[in-house]
Amino acid sequence: MKKRKIQLKTSTCLVFLAAAIFVAVVPAVNEGYSMMVLNLGLIYAIATYGLSVMLGLGGQLSFAAVAFMGVGAYLTANLCSGRHGFWVGTSLTLLITLLVSAALAYFVGLILFRLSGTYFTFATIGLVQVAWSFYLSYKPLFGGPDGISNIASLRIFGWTPANYNEWFFVLAGIVLVVALLVERIRRSQLGRSLSAIRDNEIAAQTLGIHVYKTKVIAFTIAGVLAALAGALYAMHSQFVSSDMFTFERATSYIIMAMLGGVNNTAGIFVGSVLVTMLPEWLRGMQKYLQLIYGIGVILLMIFMPMGLAGLTSNIGKSIKRKLFPKAPQADKRAKEDAKA
Repeated sequence: MKKRKIQLKTSTCLVFLAAAIFVAVVPAVNEGYSMMVLNLGLIYAIATYGLSVMLGLGGQLSFAAVAFMGVGAYLTANLCSGRHGFWVGTSLTLLITLLVSAALAYFVGLILFRLSGTYFTFATIGLVQVAWSFYLSYKPLFGGPDGISNIASLRIFGWTPANYNEWFFVLAGIVLVVALLVERIRRSQLGRSLSAIRDNEIAAQTLGIHVYKTKVIAFTIAGVLAALAGALYAMHSQFVSSDMFTFERATSYIIMAMLGGVNNTAGIFVGSVLVTMLPEWLRGMQKYLQLIYGIGVILLMIFMPMGLAGLTSNIGKSIKRKLFPKAPQADKRAKEDAKA
């Protein structure tokens, strides 16, 4: 037991060390457009962490993240652009966004979880299409095809990020808080209940877990994180349009989670940044990008079903076995103890 605690502290220190190096090095060697793309990767990571709670912990495949991201973005756009003749402070807007999106996600979750399995997944696809239709067509609230511009930038305690490099530090801090929150949920009673539901829903019910209520809570958490990402996107880009909230975008969040490792907190971050940067690295092959995505997902599911986190874990175990091989007598003694 003591040994496990020491291993946990070592792995946590390594993750923090990697995060510190990333935050220190990236803004020192990038600026302008490349920093903007990296910032978008951090924003998408926040929404993908919500997907990790739904799919990684609870085993519920949901495409609804992009719809709630739209809720956060358009709520921010209407409150902070002055298009209705008034302005609301960005800090207060973030608070309003979290509360409204929590109430909306809870209400939608109560309805959608009347369904289960693939029926629930198809219902979330329908939700994305309905939300996108409103975002594209209803001008009074969503600006229609023109979108909404002149959105105020984030202002915290009288300070506003002056460029994308300063935005990077703000977003990195928020991503760190969200990652710690998700890791805390993973180790909490809620996380264990979700894992039990994912593994065997009927067995979870017999253990006294309220399956319906637990799923709705997870859906609400995912909705709030997606709305937070949407609000930050609106303040960062100072422009919102319906192109950001299509079904195609929803699938990209699934790919981010699967690539990094849907049940791994650090893997989610890596997957989000990699998928965001991939179009920039393959700029000369834009028309083949969907083909590359498709082939990549197939290969991922065949050879790395647990994503990059699973691959890294397997490599680490292999290196550990080679560096610290178990003595044959110790193995034999362990087998004898197990039989006894």
